[in-house]
Amino acid sequence: MKKDLSLFEMPVYPHASLARMINFINEAVLVFSPAGHIEMINVLASTLLGGSRVELLGDDIAEFFYHANDSLKQQLVAHATSDKESATAISVQPREVALRRKDGGKVLVDLSISPIEVQEGPEDILYFCVLHDLTIHKAEHNELHRKATTDQLTGLANRHYFTEELQRLWQLSIRESVPLSLVLIDVDHFKHVNDTFGHVAGDKCLKRIGETIQLSLPHRDAIAARYGGEEFALILPHCNTHTAHLLAMRIQRHIAQLRFQELTLQIEPLITVSAGVVTQKGNVYKSASSLIEAADSLLYKAKEAGRNQICL
Repeated sequence: MKKDLSLFEMPVYPHASLARMINFINEAVLVFSPAGHIEMINVLASTLLGGSRVELLGDDIAEFFYHANDSLKQQLVAHATSDKESATAISVQPREVALRRKDGGKVLVDLSISPIEVQEGPEDILYFCVLHDLTIHKAEHNELHRKATTDQLTGLANRHYFTEELQRLWQLSIRESVPLSLVLIDVDHFKHVNDTFGHVAGDKCLKRIGETIQLSLPHRDAIAARYGGEEFALILPHCNTHTAHLLAMRIQRHIAQLRFQELTLQIEPLITVSAGVVTQKGNVYKSASSLIEAADSLLYKAKEAGRNQICL
């Protein structure tokens, strides 16, 4: 009894013409049997999978899936072991899949599968699989994301990313009843630095300050951002006031120790910072915006107190 393929509009190919066709297609293409074995493969596909065509012929396509619990892999395995008389043909729209190359490497591809009828051989149906390499696309996407979320001068997160992450971590803090600390840092008398040494020297100072703050972060979940101008912000999830205060003190000390020999100035600028530290715990603040307002108010008090201060 032949499989019910009425749901699919499939071209009919003899094996020989199908094999010739895939070699002329400017796409990575392979053809596999209902049992999952690769019957044909062109050079682009064999290169993508990290082996020669001779090596890859007969291999089980399911074995190339990088993740064992991938739903498509499970579907292919189930199809290969099902009753051939009642099995439903597989048709897969383009979807992103991680594959394990023959040499052990990993490659992300956009994969689609279409059933085709054949006129020769023991199988009356084969599967036509097209692979698009997403490696370059992913790299470009990651680079665009980095540029969209990063401050160009300091390399820290920009204000847009800071705002999004603060809101996300705020909600996490409320949901899981864990502390969330925020530190606002402002460089003291930075206008004087720009006016005395020039904006190029000022930018180099800000870059060094950003690097110092980034290196001082306690763990990878902490976020440092350039909040605007000479102002910086730290989001510290799972961090209480005491720990946030100690971190602010360490950053303040490290920035005061910075030297700027690369500026080739006769007199080096002495950089100090002021900071405001607040912690959300026990629903003290009603929103992420009120947390920022509280930190900004404390920062203002630190400057009023003579600068080079930290207010809690």
